[in-house]
Amino acid sequence: MAKSLTKEENILLTLINAFQNDEKEKLNHLGNISKSLIEVRKKVKEEMEKLPPQFNVLKYIKNQTERGSLSTFETYNSYLLLELLKIDFKYKDKEYKKEFKVNFTKLFFEFMNDKFENKIDLNDFNYKKVIFGKEHVVKVEREDKTTNRRIDLIIFYNDNNKEKSFAVIIENKTKRETGDQYSQIKDYYDKISKNYKNVYAIYLTPEGKLPSENSLPEEYYKKELYGKFANIKHAEIGYWLEGILKRQEFSFLNNEEENNKYNYKLLKSALIQIIDNEKSISGENEEGDMTEAEIKKVLKENLFKELETKGKLTESELDKYIEMFDKAKDLLVKEKIPIITKKYLKFTKEINKYLNKNIKYELKSDKDIINNVINENFATHIYFKVNKIEIKIGSSYWIEKNNDIGSDYLIIIPKEDKSIKNKLKNNIKKFPNLEFEDQEENNRYYYEIDINNDKPEEIANAIDKLYELLKKEIK
Repeated sequence: MAKSLTKEENILLTLINAFQNDEKEKLNHLGNISKSLIEVRKKVKEEMEKLPPQFNVLKYIKNQTERGSLSTFETYNSYLLLELLKIDFKYKDKEYKKEFKVNFTKLFFEFMNDKFENKIDLNDFNYKKVIFGKEHVVKVEREDKTTNRRIDLIIFYNDNNKEKSFAVIIENKTKRETGDQYSQIKDYYDKISKNYKNVYAIYLTPEGKLPSENSLPEEYYKKELYGKFANIKHAEIGYWLEGILKRQEFSFLNNEEENNKYNYKLLKSALIQIIDNEKSISGENEEGDMTEAEIKKVLKENLFKELETKGKLTESELDKYIEMFDKAKDLLVKEKIPIITKKYLKFTKEINKYLNKNIKYELKSDKDIINNVINENFATHIYFKVNKIEIKIGSSYWIEKNNDIGSDYLIIIPKEDKSIKNKLKNNIKKFPNLEFEDQEENNRYYYEIDINNDKPEEIANAIDKLYELLKKEIK
């Protein structure tokens, strides 16, 4: 005869069964919601096909280097923003008999002052004192090595009164996976602040994320940039411009008679294209808005309604679902890693075509690279050894605070062997065309390959020369 359970054991068994049933219920909800969300994607796609064509010229102009559209090409996006900020003209309003001065640089600073705690002083602002810099070069010195860094966009305001002079650094990223270089934002600020007391920094990204700790250490930010730093997403540029078009002083842009007489149509058209482009980079165009509305509907019909009926629509219960969705998101984010890796694999194969076949090196298989990336967050693609020196071409990945993926694709030269450390340092300096950076904390030199701008044959040629130089100079 089976031994009967004690009162305490019965209570414990009841709790275990209740917990298991609760978990099954949540998993069923997750499964149902996932199926519904797949239907959402299908429905939104069908609805988008019914809309008038959403034609943005930037999406259809191709760039050979980028192998994509100008809409997400960082260099062109920075140039587009630069030209937008240069718009400066006067307009006379017939109704109010008043002359308006339209200057987009000042309008942009006013917009950013809502983000900065320490406001830019715009009293007596004079556009003639503004100087723009695109891909502005700053020299960064570490030990005895100098490296050139390029600021995407910088705006200088030079006043006779130094207290009123300022500089605004804009670091622009148009793709979610693009990471920062080591000490990037910190280096920019250090260099520009030598000549300007008031330096502001804007970190412009698709999702409005913060720079990595590697790029802008938190302690440094609190000490030097607090109140003068803002991270914004591209969509915010779009919403800012939308707001401008709705303002009374810009009503002339919507006036057919004024447009025909003064030809403001091109300006309005350009602003509309930029609005759409900036919102698209952040996934907040018409399709994104429609998707969000449909997701709300799915959650309301499949989850909130049932929880409310059972009296379970509580903070703690929703926290459990948030935790479950977070786990699902983690898995989806990790699933992106092999997809991102493929673009680096393709570039590696292109480099391999141009490498000197007399040089001994190892080309790793795609399977090994993907496995190492998933399991170790780093994978070597091509491996050389020159005497005691290793040269690696590899890619690494990390999960950002917002659960997005950061990645880089590098040429790495470890400097662990103390006997060759000084020789290596002296010879790396002879190789400025790759602009290797000395990363002390990781005990290595590295060059970050930009697959959108660097050419495989040039990288291969540089590695051939580097190999021969190190072979000759270091024994």
